[in-house]
Amino acid sequence: MSLEELRKKIELKAKGVHVSILSESNIAKVGSWITIPTYDLNRILSGSIFRSIPSKTHMLLVGPEASFKSSCMCIMMAEAQKKGYMPVILDTEGMWTDEFVKRWGLDPTKMLYIYTPWIDDILVTLAQIIDSDDKKLIIGIDSIGGIDKFKMIEDGLKGDVKADQGTLQREIKRMLKMLVNICKNKDSIALSAGHLYGNPGYGAPEEIGGGKYLRLSADIILSLKKSKIEDGEKNVIGNEIKAVTLKNRLYPPYQEAIIEIDYRSGINKTGGLLDMALELGLMTKGGAWFTFVATGEKAQGSIAASKLLEDKEALKKIDEWLSTTGYSTVNENVKKAQELMRKISEEDKKTDSGIDIVDDIEIEEGIEKKKLKTAKTKRKINVK
Repeated sequence: MSLEELRKKIELKAKGVHVSILSESNIAKVGSWITIPTYDLNRILSGSIFRSIPSKTHMLLVGPEASFKSSCMCIMMAEAQKKGYMPVILDTEGMWTDEFVKRWGLDPTKMLYIYTPWIDDILVTLAQIIDSDDKKLIIGIDSIGGIDKFKMIEDGLKGDVKADQGTLQREIKRMLKMLVNICKNKDSIALSAGHLYGNPGYGAPEEIGGGKYLRLSADIILSLKKSKIEDGEKNVIGNEIKAVTLKNRLYPPYQEAIIEIDYRSGINKTGGLLDMALELGLMTKGGAWFTFVATGEKAQGSIAASKLLEDKEALKKIDEWLSTTGYSTVNENVKKAQELMRKISEEDKKTDSGIDIVDDIEIEEGIEKKKLKTAKTKRKINVK
């Protein structure tokens, strides 16, 4: 039986199932890409400074509170809106406002806003989107941590509040499956925001709240951490966001980029490109001064120097160089912490609950020694 004959046979019996030769499948192909107004973040997401997220992608943004997750989501939705995507925001915390989205370039008159913290309402909403003819959507859920069950209110009114027995996580898993279905079948993009939590009971690296399936459903997981930018007089003049890919199906993970945001001039689009330009020979450095070789123009300090790289030919050369050199900015600490978390998870699956034994975990390069409670056996893990 030929491939085409098998395709027709399956299509005839399995009504509604997408069956095609892979090279001809509209679902298996990357459609359009959106870009983000910071070239280095584009690089760690896709390997190119000129593109970041393709259609049919679910991206998870994680980090502690006030770490730029919502703003980054808004920026991505604004860029997608310019490419013809229809933004839909599911706001579970009531944080999105007209003023907030305008600040990051998103047009509030051309987006759908849905506020609800209840998982039941979110499932109904996503079902309606699946049932609609709409395509090319960019759907944001901000945030997973704000989702709860309406049964909590009903139990409270009865005066009989019961602990959730895992049903919320199961329904969040259903929600994520629906979200992925929308991405793949409707040529769309989904963005979810989640929180990173410390794990004081185990002393393990930070974990993502929302259940294990949240990690599995995402094509890209981007971790964000924010710090302040100060001038010479210790005045806060902006924020620096460290972005690291914890998972990436499009490009090798654990790549790190720095996003610089000045309160006056906004996002520094070329932030993070300076090291590449120096290595490529587009820039030279003498003390605190940098020279752009093509024009001889000089700038003092890395922020001012990086802005000289907005030259189109320079950007083109950097992108071509990236495609041939395998340039990498892997954050080894994050990589080791994630590998350690997987080891702990795998060991926990092998053990029986109820017996607590303290084990030592040693992690080099800046991650302090911590105690880890596990079960059944005693072990020592060295990550070097």
